[in-house]
Amino acid sequence: MLSDVSKISPNGLLADSPKMTGFKIQRLELPKTDPTWRFALAANPASPGFLLQLFGENGVTGSASVGEIQHLGYKLGDMRDALERAIPKVVSDKDSSAVESLVGPSRALIQMALLDLVARSRQVAAHNLLGELKRDGVRVTRILALKSPEEMADVAMSLVNEGYRDLKIKLDNKDEDLDFERVAAIRSAVGPEVNLTVDSNQSYSAEGALSISNRIAQFNIEVFEQPVPQNDIKGMRFLRERSPIPIEADEAANSVERVEELIREQAVHGVSIKIPKLGGIDKAAQVAQMCSDAGVQVRIGAHVGSRLLSAAALQLAVVIGDLVEPAELAEFERLEGDPVTGLVIDGGRVKLPGGTGFGVSVSEKLEA
Repeated sequence: MLSDVSKISPNGLLADSPKMTGFKIQRLELPKTDPTWRFALAANPASPGFLLQLFGENGVTGSASVGEIQHLGYKLGDMRDALERAIPKVVSDKDSSAVESLVGPSRALIQMALLDLVARSRQVAAHNLLGELKRDGVRVTRILALKSPEEMADVAMSLVNEGYRDLKIKLDNKDEDLDFERVAAIRSAVGPEVNLTVDSNQSYSAEGALSISNRIAQFNIEVFEQPVPQNDIKGMRFLRERSPIPIEADEAANSVERVEELIREQAVHGVSIKIPKLGGIDKAAQVAQMCSDAGVQVRIGAHVGSRLLSAAALQLAVVIGDLVEPAELAEFERLEGDPVTGLVIDGGRVKLPGGTGFGVSVSEKLEA
């Protein structure tokens, strides 16, 4: 079981944190090794975001990072404005209401930095504050960006040769036959032992998603992630009742309240949990417990950005008893210029890095 979520809420963490003497918020722009990387909703040659550091008077620093999520409405400029209003109040007055006035990745950034600060101050790993340790790491998947079937199959084989045994295939419904060919080419290339999921990022209608699901089920696909628009709860339920492939919510699972609705409406087989999307590790832990209680599968979705973000999500992943693997915590591997070190993928698996807080190190050469 997960610990009392209130203890890792901003209010609970501020009560336990040392007095803070200052903060630094750093803009991160991490170029993609493949600048043509794209999915159905967006394309950007870099991954933009922020890195926040909170400085305790005890000499301990708490750090966290999040990225921009434009397709969910979280733009970098708006996030920066909100953070610059809230963080000074958090640091000077320990004002939890300033954090609770934020949503999505802005709230998540401060909550995670506070968690890292408190855990490091106690000289424990962050997972000790989240619950009982269930595993020392997780299998990880890699995401295949939209390209031609042949190109995607080549990338898939490269990743398999690096040791990955789990891959997620992006679809976009520009042409159902093309999406079918993408899945077919990848399965043919990697063979039957590699686990495959697909993700169309809301691009299908319910009827269209059922059609492609029926066609690609022969390739032993484990999950169909967010096939329809995020507000189409009826469409999700239609597919849950008919699809030969289990249906998972991602963009649709964008708040605690929305996950409650998905569970109540019996609309999905599983939920992809993302800390920035939900607004913090405390919110993500709450959703994980709700899903576990309801018999809905829990997976850790893509945390795209610095190793620091994936390290934070890993601390949650290792305490969720019925977590469905793989987790999507390896996408930092396709980014360059990360100022954070200490999280390593080995043989398609990421292990807890050890140490206190999130267990990783932030370069001291960060510019102000």
